[in-house]
Amino acid sequence: MSSKRRKAREIALQVLYGIAISPGDWEASLAETVERRRSSPEAAEYARSIIRRVMEQTEDLDLRISARLENWEFKRVALIDRSILRIALAELLFFPETPTNVIINEAIEIAHIYSSKDAGRFVNGVLDSLAAEVRRM
Repeated sequence: MSSKRRKAREIALQVLYGIAISPGDWEASLAETVERRRSSPEAAEYARSIIRRVMEQTEDLDLRISARLENWEFKRVALIDRSILRIALAELLFFPETPTNVIINEAIEIAHIYSSKDAGRFVNGVLDSLAAEVRRM
């Protein structure tokens, strides 16, 4: 199950990052990404659920993330890191069945793979603070 969830998170990241750079139909982008990656139906559906929540709640997610940034403006956060944080915060808020530590650890691992060498530490700090606010650990 966890590898399907990791794939779903990576799909969500690719779609959200892609439409941030070149706005378009996220569902079409999702379908293309799922096909290209030959993803399972379960991974595709979880990715769809994450993306839908992020798209519906972007403004609220961004406000919550911004409030946790110390000496940093949200618009200066790398686009890939913003997308990772949005995905993880959406999971923290809207997917209570997924354990907090799993969400944070997955976000850190994805940051290590797709972002800068310091991104994991940055993502961890922001998400630890957010998780304390939105979930009881």
